[in-house]
Amino acid sequence: MNKKLRIGLRIFAWLFVLTWAIYGLTYANKVYKGQRCTKLEVRVLDSARLKFVKAKDVYNTIVKSKNSPLGMPLSRINTHKIEQEICQMAAVRDVQAFKTAKGTLKVEITQRQPVLRVFNAKGQTYYIDDSGKILPYSSGFAANTLVANGNILEPFKVVPNLDVTAITDSTKKEPKNFIHKLYEFAMYVNNDKFWNAQIVQVYVRNHNNIELIPLVSPHIIALGSLDNFEVKLKKLRLFYEKAMPAEGWNKYAVINLKFKNQIVCTKY
Repeated sequence: MNKKLRIGLRIFAWLFVLTWAIYGLTYANKVYKGQRCTKLEVRVLDSARLKFVKAKDVYNTIVKSKNSPLGMPLSRINTHKIEQEICQMAAVRDVQAFKTAKGTLKVEITQRQPVLRVFNAKGQTYYIDDSGKILPYSSGFAANTLVANGNILEPFKVVPNLDVTAITDSTKKEPKNFIHKLYEFAMYVNNDKFWNAQIVQVYVRNHNNIELIPLVSPHIIALGSLDNFEVKLKKLRLFYEKAMPAEGWNKYAVINLKFKNQIVCTKY
């Protein structure tokens, strides 16, 4: 086979492939334009851990809306608008909506991750998520998070999605309000495997007299203020690892971390 013939065959082969590809795309586009939405699938991707958002509720919200996608041509379905509407739900972090060639509209949801539940002095309860925003409490489901209660008064009105890290406490002339500090403490505990397994509750007598309640030990940890809590917890962990095995975990009623260079323990 001479060189010119080989080149001609290659050009013919490429033209055939290109023509077939264009035909396939054109045909697929026609089929897609004529395809209607016959099915809606809603998945909450982290539903095994969190129960703030139920797939059934989102499904009903979508199909009962004025612009229900069921039966609508796929080409007319605005997935961006659907995502925006679902994101209005307080517990939703992210939404991805997309269409398939078989006529299915798929919606995948990720929920907001709470790190702290607050019970304030007014009798209100709410969560703070890992971005520092208020997440309303939803009856019927309690997330497994650190709990803070006691004499807690916010220098702001408790409303959904409020960023607690953006509010200064003008009465104290401090850059961070107390809830902001609580959030930072909760994030530290949540991200530390040891303390996340140890501390379950923060009880606030006042801003300078805070107590930590451990999960398994009968003692109370007198933290003092939240200032320099990382240093205080590091000191406590060293005490746990070096002294407690010899002294016994049931010996002390209170472990006091308020003093800078020492730990003061009160026996039962």
